[in-house]
Amino acid sequence: MNGYKKQGFYELIYKNQRFSFLQYIRKDIICDVSYITLKNVITGETLTFDKSEIRGFRVSGAEATAS
Repeated sequence: MNGYKKQGFYELIYKNQRFSFLQYIRKDIICDVSYITLKNVITGETLTFDKSEIRGFRVSGAEATAS
């Protein structure tokens, strides 16, 4: 989960659901819990994920890897 870039698109698996076409917005740490906020560029929806619940992550076009 290291190496987030401000540009590019991501895909991830969160609680057994796949999310695609995501663009990085920010990373927050609140009460020792890391959160990643991404925006779906197709729907415009902004999503925040608990980093510990992310099971797979990849930059579009790369293989998904476990976190």
